[in-house]
Amino acid sequence: MTEEQRQGIISRLNGRGQVNAFEAAMAIWEDSDKRLERPLLLTLKYGRRPFNRAAAAYAMQIVTTPRTIRALESVVKNKSEHPRVRGEAAEALAHCHRRRSHDVLLTGLGDSSKDVRFWCAFALGEMAEKRAVPSLEHLVATDRRIVNGFHSVAKEAADAIENIRTEKVAHWRKNGCVFCIRPDS
Repeated sequence: MTEEQRQGIISRLNGRGQVNAFEAAMAIWEDSDKRLERPLLLTLKYGRRPFNRAAAAYAMQIVTTPRTIRALESVVKNKSEHPRVRGEAAEALAHCHRRRSHDVLLTGLGDSSKDVRFWCAFALGEMAEKRAVPSLEHLVATDRRIVNGFHSVAKEAADAIENIRTEKVAHWRKNGCVFCIRPDS
């Protein structure tokens, strides 16, 4: 990716239109470039609109570095951030994270935002995080709130439990989750 292409993508990511912002994030998926790390971090932290910051979090699933992972964890924990951004950050942590990310997402299951609970449940199911099962069972029994464009938090929690107990068993190895990129630093 050329410098001009990177500048164009970041400009669209920070633009006024939600569609353009997410199209820019998808373009990063098609041609990821580690040199996008800094502009993505800046957009995640200082983007004008929640959809700009959410698109940056989405793109960070593919531009994965220890710094982006720490930034995503911080966003999930930041209760003053828009729930959509926090949910997108939780989803982004599903397949590339560190051991500490599991604890961040476990805490997120008790968040006041349905979006954050939903996406933390999703991520923990993908990680096959067994410690999440009691909290997920509680959400199945009590949380009927619907996330726009998806289904209830309870349904997502039930799906996560199913993943943990059956489908995603292969995501664990002797020393933990296969998606953890390296020991915490």
